[in-house]
Amino acid sequence: MKPRLVPRGIAVAIVILAIAVIGAVALAAMPSLWSGRGTANTGFDPLFAGAAGATCAPARAGAPPLLAHLVQAQTQAQAQAETRPFAPGQQAPARPGAKPADKPGKAAPPPLYDNLGKLHVPITTASKRAQAYFDQGIRLTFAFNHAEAARAFRAAQDADPDCAMCYWGEALVLGPNINAPMFPEAVAPAVAAAAEASRLEPRTRPEEQAVIRAVARRYSLDAGADRAALDKAYADAMAEAARDFPTHDTIQVLFAESLMDLSPWDYWAAGGARPKNRTAELVAALEKVLARNPTHAGAAHYYIHAMEASARPEKALPAARVLASQIPGAGHIVHMPSHIYYRLGMYRDALRANVLAVATDERYFADAASDPVYRGAYYPHNIHFVMVSALMGGDGRTALEAAGKLDKVITPDLLTAIGALQPVKSAPYFAHVQFSDADTLLALPDPGHQFVLVQAMWHYARAVGHARKGDFEAAAREVAALDKIEKNGDFKAVNDWNIPGREIVQTARSVAQARIADARGDLPRAVNAYRSAIAVQDSLPYMEPPYWYYPVRQSLGVALLRSGQPDAAEKVFRDSLARTPSNGWALRGLMEVYRKRGDETALAAVQKQFATTWLGKPDGPALSAL
Repeated sequence: MKPRLVPRGIAVAIVILAIAVIGAVALAAMPSLWSGRGTANTGFDPLFAGAAGATCAPARAGAPPLLAHLVQAQTQAQAQAETRPFAPGQQAPARPGAKPADKPGKAAPPPLYDNLGKLHVPITTASKRAQAYFDQGIRLTFAFNHAEAARAFRAAQDADPDCAMCYWGEALVLGPNINAPMFPEAVAPAVAAAAEASRLEPRTRPEEQAVIRAVARRYSLDAGADRAALDKAYADAMAEAARDFPTHDTIQVLFAESLMDLSPWDYWAAGGARPKNRTAELVAALEKVLARNPTHAGAAHYYIHAMEASARPEKALPAARVLASQIPGAGHIVHMPSHIYYRLGMYRDALRANVLAVATDERYFADAASDPVYRGAYYPHNIHFVMVSALMGGDGRTALEAAGKLDKVITPDLLTAIGALQPVKSAPYFAHVQFSDADTLLALPDPGHQFVLVQAMWHYARAVGHARKGDFEAAAREVAALDKIEKNGDFKAVNDWNIPGREIVQTARSVAQARIADARGDLPRAVNAYRSAIAVQDSLPYMEPPYWYYPVRQSLGVALLRSGQPDAAEKVFRDSLARTPSNGWALRGLMEVYRKRGDETALAAVQKQFATTWLGKPDGPALSAL
């Protein structure tokens, strides 16, 4: 018999709204990625220098201490709101032909995996097998493999039909999460599971009764039910449970998650400095759990998500360091530390984490009947992260390998169904612009006009390619195409996902104009165009990986340096580092500033930092590559 999964309609719908659905197959083995251990550097990076109490100051009289300038620049950075991939509190509309899903029939149970860690949540059951499957379901829930978790909870029900918490678990994972809203097809089975848990509730312990009563308030068969009201009712019930059981780690983590679900991916304001909505409350709950149980997988996972867009992502570094080993057989858990590593400029660590995550998921796929959500969303996300981590670290070979795989697996049908994939389908062009020669850029095939962002980034790559070859008329035609798309393009497919499509194209156009002006030797025009691009880039909402692939400030710094403005260039490179710490590209620019100035002390400090963060050739990139 085929294994029992979440109903197909739910799976397909969740795929369509999964944030991380970004496509690919596994990377081939890449031995170069494993040389050396990535570290959080303290010599030059402002986010770490402050903690270490060190300031790296240029030897030039009258110059402000480097740390002070960087911190000031970081404080003055324009506020960015987190991306909201769907409207919280709204139930996704039924799709044409979709029907309420029935509870799956009898199916072969999933295996009891031996690589999902040791997280144990005791429940009321006399069956060791039911307890084992329940623990597996909880671990997979915290690993965001919701369909596999549902299979485990149903296997637990089969082992003990009177296990109330086994039905509670199924109801829990059929609900909304930070990556997808509630879908109509999920309502009936969720209500049924919650009802069965409620029927069996009198046999359970008080802490179990609290979460069973909470999940019962999360769903309604009423077609006119207000999803926002249901989400709030569930969060309020979990808040009550959290107050009643302040030291119960699972309850505290689920309470925090219930608050995150009220405003998914929208937790911070003022550039990450000020918590929004109920962020302060959920962060406090998670920090209390981590204080007494630093290796709790659910708390560590959710804390990373809660803090990654904040002004203090380094607060989640201890959680990132321990998370992967807590559920080592779950690829998403192995991947998650990279959200913090990337923010902190630890690109080697981010790269290693995602290569491991890809391999972990491939082993899982070989042994299990994975559902479309996990295979089509979370697993490919790792490939994209490999590409961007390699790109920022200067590892061109790895970035281009990942880009090629990404391009092959995202088909036109997939792009038509999932507008959120357009930035991902466009990402390979960025890797080529960064690492490929002009002939390669100009040989990239025309993707057609169907997908606005993909078409635009193809024109962007061609504009850069023509500029490098000195064909400025051809480059100008590509910029004109970008301008036309920016003004007249149909962005609905990406706007529906809250993706800033027009702003991404605007950034591309300005950068292309700057590259052309730079190649022509018109440095004032290049400087102005780079500044225009930076103004738009600073307004883009937070997303990992970022919507625009590199910090444009590093290009502006080179243009200023070539214009004979080393002081202005130094400031811009420092500003870039304040926003993207340990950015080897910006460090390379600073090295040139200090080399030209003859500042050996500052140069040595930057060279030391560069050597620890750069993954490419030891001598670093040419200034023109910045």
